Amino acid sequence: MWSRRFVWRCWLWVALIPGVAQADGLLRGTVESIREADSPVLGGVTLWSGTVLAEFYRSRDYKLAWTRTADLDALLQAIAASPADGLDPADFDPSTVGELSKEGVLDGLGRAERLAADIALSDILLRYVHHIRFGRLDPTQVNRGWNHRPPVPVDTLVRDMESVLRAEDPKTRLAHLAPRPFFYENLKRALGNLGGGGKLEDLQPISAGRHLAPGDRDTRVLQIRERLRLLGDHPDPPPAEPVLFDAALGESLKAFQARFSLNPDGVAGPATIAALNAPHDASKVKQIRINLERMRWFYDSLPEDYVLVDVAGFMVHVVRGGKVDWSTRVVVGTPEQQTPSFRDEMEHVIFNPTWTVPPSIQKKMRGAGRFKMVDRRTGRAVSGGNASDYRRYSLIQAAGPNNALGRVKFIFPNGQAVYLHDTPSKALFSHPVRAYSHGCVRVQNPLKLAEVILDQPNWDQSEINRVVATNRTRYVHLDDHLPVILYYLTATADAEGRVSFRRDIYGRDPGVLRAFEDEPSKARVTFAAAQGPAAVPAAPQTPEPVKP
Repeated sequence: MWSRRFVWRCWLWVALIPGVAQADGLLRGTVESIREADSPVLGGVTLWSGTVLAEFYRSRDYKLAWTRTADLDALLQAIAASPADGLDPADFDPSTVGELSKEGVLDGLGRAERLAADIALSDILLRYVHHIRFGRLDPTQVNRGWNHRPPVPVDTLVRDMESVLRAEDPKTRLAHLAPRPFFYENLKRALGNLGGGGKLEDLQPISAGRHLAPGDRDTRVLQIRERLRLLGDHPDPPPAEPVLFDAALGESLKAFQARFSLNPDGVAGPATIAALNAPHDASKVKQIRINLERMRWFYDSLPEDYVLVDVAGFMVHVVRGGKVDWSTRVVVGTPEQQTPSFRDEMEHVIFNPTWTVPPSIQKKMRGAGRFKMVDRRTGRAVSGGNASDYRRYSLIQAAGPNNALGRVKFIFPNGQAVYLHDTPSKALFSHPVRAYSHGCVRVQNPLKLAEVILDQPNWDQSEINRVVATNRTRYVHLDDHLPVILYYLTATADAEGRVSFRRDIYGRDPGVLRAFEDEPSKARVTFAAAQGPAAVPAAPQTPEPVKP
């Protein structure tokens, strides 16, 4: 209910602003008074961002925003549909929107009451726009060390709010505020499948027993087959002998096991039976929700072409035209030296790179060995110095087949000193869990990756091999920078919404989940003049030189 106490507080608050004589002036004075407030309060309700609200009303010459019933109805429907994106409707105060959307309620309010209601509705729309497009949380508040994203431009939020309120069909506009990449839509579909898990709730749990494998006959095969069918892993119709564990069921079970990070052997053992009995528990829903949130941190305004480094999946994907065009395996950082999560742009490719030993490795070295020692003060090569003195000397490995960075590295300048690169050590790519590096990303097929990224007739594999054979360092600048996302996902899904859960190798899920279940982060925004590199938060520590 739009309570009397709320109305009274709103009226008392705005009535105390001096020099206000007209409705527009009253609105101007109110929103400008909250522009710089850290936690602006209106009618006992804490507003999400006084800064953005003040800019929003300034952009519309301090006129009331909520004058159409269609806008209120659209906002209410969007709030009701927000769980499909893993969001919480309670964040958007549906009771207030519902009360104010009733016929005649807004028109029946007094001047101060109407003004307060307008600001409250705009604040709710702002929250929705930000949450659905950029995320409910500020990633830097979840983990300042690894999740870096510049503040959201105020103009972007204001434009989105205005686009909804000016749209002929505000419901459709709210549903398409931001184009969602395929990986987001797939996982959203998986959340819908899990949310509809009621179809499994009435099934009896599969009983424990001996291992079941292709060729076995057992009544439990009926239950396994039915669960896999409901999960979309097994097709209809059932075979002529339903209790027979046939080859087709074995293949379906392998697909299920792979998605749930189980050994995909096609055998129904205790771990597989347990996963089949509880594929839709609350923890899995939460895991999907926080991974949708992770995607929102980095997916905004993605072009059709980009590079995805799937850290927890140990893969890199080149996306062309909005679809995965090529993929290969990668090795990522250890739990102690984690590969960070961030978004940047690839600017150039370096063939036959040299490697400067980072201080964390150099300080443990007893001699220079095959490395060239360079005096940091003079920039000249020296011999006989203390190789472990990283403050005085740098150690540089020459380009060539034995270089720690291999034959090519891919540079997207960032505060974490992280990049993709080749490696002379190929054995680790055969491991299922590939977390062995110092933080950078080692690529299994780096020369093919270079060909796919350069994507030019004059940079085919033969030309790349010719350049590599020279052993001379060669920089190739990308005329069109390619976005790179290093993302950490413990849940992904395919186009049918079949979800795959990964090991939380870095132990990040609990912290994200705690933050996600708490109050939303305050909006971290920037004005147009502050955009650019200066708007990106600095790393908490000065990064070391690049490391493999």
